[in-house]
Amino acid sequence: MPKNPIDKLEDLIPKLVGETRQLREDNQRLQKELKTFRSVLERAQKNGANLQGKIERLGKLENVQKRLEKDQSKIRSTVKNLLAGIEKIGSTP
Repeated sequence: MPKNPIDKLEDLIPKLVGETRQLREDNQRLQKELKTFRSVLERAQKNGANLQGKIERLGKLENVQKRLEKDQSKIRSTVKNLLAGIEKIGSTP
């Protein structure tokens, strides 16, 4: 025997309430996950900015090191020339 519309409605209301409750719980869970993901993203962006700054600093330090190595080489050459000149002066009678 077919159910009348009121009986069908009475059967559907608890299902609808259950589905609504489930959707609300899912929504709350997803909002928490979204909040967590946003905080992780913010931390990652801060870390990325920090790393970018460190990479730039490393590049500058490498350039300074190259200049220092060139200067050091020039100084060594100058010292060798000076020592050779002193030896010539010392060996001249």
